[in-house]
Amino acid sequence: MKPRALLLYGLVLFSSAACGQAVGGAGFNRPPAGVDEALRARVLEFYKLEMAGRFRQAEGLICEDSKDRYYDAEKRRWSSVEIVQTSYEADFTKARATAALGTVLGTMSGPMAVKAPITSLWRLEKGLWCRYIPDVSQEGVATPFGVMKPAPDTGAPANPFAGAMGAIPTNEKQLEAMVKLSRHQVSIPASGGSETVEIFNGMPGNVEIKVTCPGVIGLECELAPKEVPKDGKASLVLKFTAHPDKFRPPMADVRLLVEPIGVAKTVRVQFQ
Repeated sequence: MKPRALLLYGLVLFSSAACGQAVGGAGFNRPPAGVDEALRARVLEFYKLEMAGRFRQAEGLICEDSKDRYYDAEKRRWSSVEIVQTSYEADFTKARATAALGTVLGTMSGPMAVKAPITSLWRLEKGLWCRYIPDVSQEGVATPFGVMKPAPDTGAPANPFAGAMGAIPTNEKQLEAMVKLSRHQVSIPASGGSETVEIFNGMPGNVEIKVTCPGVIGLECELAPKEVPKDGKASLVLKFTAHPDKFRPPMADVRLLVEPIGVAKTVRVQFQ
């Protein structure tokens, strides 16, 4: 698989756990005071320059031995940037920063807006963080899964999707199918009651689920947990308490937003 194709597929998938532990774990993994703040400031500065299309200025944040590779690389004007996590190694002189970047992904069914979790590599040089881009032929290519190294014999980057990943999502429907609901419709007695919908995460990383409960008096929407790990599940409990003197529609839609991939799901509630 060519590096560009590997990066394209990586836009819709999550950073592997192999990318390192996020800041905020056990105490001995925490960087010294000011280190994480300085890294995050540089990462934000870099991606905001790319958002504005100021790629020449962004080159100033690239390590000297990586400038040619940045110059040759495909560039995007991101629509948004949010740092998801940072991790450190080599006595806090090297780091990985994963950011959710807003972009439009070309799929077989047309353009699709996504938040792409991209992991970039950073190195401390002369007291400042600079982005390091590894040599693909020797060190592999930086992807949302970490650094993919050339496979033996072929010289091509190893395929991180082989094995447990199954088929690579190439369109919006396949991406949506990686987060499944146990059912898309429930019936609750008009006199009151509750139903539960399970949400399964088939993505190779955590997803965050945001719930929008319709404005029906007496209807409560409770989700736990809100962050679902790889191969994990969450439970959405829909509870209705009847109020005879209040208006109740025959049905209502509960909307779920799965971040950072931007996939939307709907559970229809029928009152009977």
